[in-house]
Amino acid sequence: MAHQVLARKWRPRRFEDVVGQDHVVKALGNALQTGRIHHAYLFTGTRGVGKTTLARILAKALNCRGADGQGGITANPCGVCEACREIDAGRFVDLLEVDAATNTKVDEMRELLETAQYMPVSGRYKVYIIDEVHMLSRSAFNAMLKTLEEPPGHVQFILATTDPQKLPVTVLSRCIQFNLKQLPPAMIAGHLTNVLQAEGVPAEQPALHMLGQAAQGSVRDSLSLLDQAIAYGAGKVTAAGVSGMLGALDDSALVRILAALARKQASGLLAEVDAMAARSYSFETALRELAGLFQRLAVAQAASSDADVPESLRPLQNAFTLAELQVLYQVAITGRRDLYLAPDEQAGITMTLLRMLTLLGTSGQREKSIRPAEGTIASSARPAAPPASASQVAAPVAGRPMQSAATAASGFDGDWPQLVRQLNLPSLSGMLARHCEFLSFKDGVLSLVLPEAQRHLVEKVYQDKLREALEPVMGRGLRLNVELGQSQGQSVAAEDTRIMDDRQKEAEASIRSDEFVNGLISDMGADVNAASIRPTSGNVAS
Repeated sequence: MAHQVLARKWRPRRFEDVVGQDHVVKALGNALQTGRIHHAYLFTGTRGVGKTTLARILAKALNCRGADGQGGITANPCGVCEACREIDAGRFVDLLEVDAATNTKVDEMRELLETAQYMPVSGRYKVYIIDEVHMLSRSAFNAMLKTLEEPPGHVQFILATTDPQKLPVTVLSRCIQFNLKQLPPAMIAGHLTNVLQAEGVPAEQPALHMLGQAAQGSVRDSLSLLDQAIAYGAGKVTAAGVSGMLGALDDSALVRILAALARKQASGLLAEVDAMAARSYSFETALRELAGLFQRLAVAQAASSDADVPESLRPLQNAFTLAELQVLYQVAITGRRDLYLAPDEQAGITMTLLRMLTLLGTSGQREKSIRPAEGTIASSARPAAPPASASQVAAPVAGRPMQSAATAASGFDGDWPQLVRQLNLPSLSGMLARHCEFLSFKDGVLSLVLPEAQRHLVEKVYQDKLREALEPVMGRGLRLNVELGQSQGQSVAAEDTRIMDDRQKEAEASIRSDEFVNGLISDMGADVNAASIRPTSGNVAS
């Protein structure tokens, strides 16, 4: 006997065999049991979730005669009567399946509907299943409206579509609509487990999870992929085989990438990208797997549970904070979305991983920002500062506590804004530094004040990264104390705002004093939209 593909062999023939669509099965079952049957149903959902399958089961339920030939409409078709067997075989004369994608014209629809007036040949109902109904032309829709609204009592319409937004409202209003859901990977993996047990095929659970992910919610696609995986693995389904077939990352590759990110090691990430290229891994799939991993790690941390984290990855489960996992997840999905814009996919994933490293903050960047002056602040924009006076260090902000000049480290002259600009810290730790104002530096304790409006930056992870960046300047063992309080306008962010405001005012004044602009205002009644004016001068932080 010829081999039958799994997607056809395991196509559900009863309502109870349908996977993941309990909300539809329950509603249809109750309607059939109580006799409250509508004349037109519309099944919507993505490919492979069971639209046409449910339509055929419903057709059997309406026409089933029972094993003894005396049965009526039922929610549990017998599967052995002539109607059930012929519907399963696709040759039931009173079941008309139409592919609207190839029968879009109004004449074809009229020809089809002309048969509706005739009684069924052998069944109880004449059932019309119109698949991809959104592909019909507007004229074809108009031709079927009257029959769809008031069909003969022996006629049943079942429409199916992947794009219900394209259906006219007049059609939607005449149908009872059921939205079929995409299945989660875990549910698909469970279904594949049952199929393989029945088929007697050995399989590894991680492999089935990968197939569930790759199917993207479609049971039919998962069974097609399973057929391919069985052939690829010569009769068995292994994680290594499925990974190679799909071009997906296995757990060991994910461990190496996470370890390189945790160590802030660019060379390790670049080596892993080269390894992925050598093994012909899909870079788009790799970024999807990474995003999924970051999501699972974040959920595990938030819920204090590692149930959804693979065993091989648990040693690195706490290598990142919850805030860092949020950033890594966002970079992964953005990098995946923009992959096609890159010069090539390898360049795209390389820059995505390096962006993750940059946002985490690398030790190499910190050393580079400090090294020119061997622990002191170096700047080509101004000469080396003379030894700081007490007034320079102790009172940078009026009204704040005075501290002795002896408390200042040799690399810090009391100019907090200059230090912040020089360090050029990345990500949210840099934002914390830019919004803080200097209070004091005494006995290894740096005290800063942060405006209440920026209290979201007080997170410990941001303070820790700021302290690490400041240690080469202010000495090892530096302690950081960030207080919430009233701003005195002495932070880098406040200075930048003032500079930008001044430049904006200068730009607006320049426009308003321009002779050509004034001529337009007087001659044509024009007006100046201040919101559209932008200064053209350089970066305020330079």
